[in-house]
Amino acid sequence: MVSALEADVELQTSASKFLQIFSTKTYELATISPDIVQVLKLFLVMGHCRLLLRHQLHVRSDGMPQVAKDVVESINLIDLSAVFKVIEGDLLDVYDSFKFILKLTPNVLSGSVVHWTMEYEKRSDDTADPTSLMKEVIQLSKDVDAHVANLI
Repeated sequence: MVSALEADVELQTSASKFLQIFSTKTYELATISPDIVQVLKLFLVMGHCRLLLRHQLHVRSDGMPQVAKDVVESINLIDLSAVFKVIEGDLLDVYDSFKFILKLTPNVLSGSVVHWTMEYEKRSDDTADPTSLMKEVIQLSKDVDAHVANLI
């Protein structure tokens, strides 16, 4: 059974500038938030007649380094959303499947809100929800927001 964990983060920056980091400038994440993203490797892979961008992230969760390899499933610059599917790594030792979904909503006056959804399938009922990982995602969002705000 697929479960979901969701969180919203208020941002000072525009939705499009925030999404740009996760769509075309993911290589900056290790510099922007080195406590969370310790190493980031990018791979371009041909698959089913399209070019896929894969990431290998060395991230911290519960104080322990973890590796996650994901593939960009979709990026929608009009809808201001992105989906990243984990295909290898420590998360799949605990969960049968795992996705990170982000959706941005511009605020009327300034800034925006990022809505994060983590969709995952637990291996058993005893498997914990990834609440500590969501805390890291929230902090990563705040770090990206501060970085982009300092560029303006």
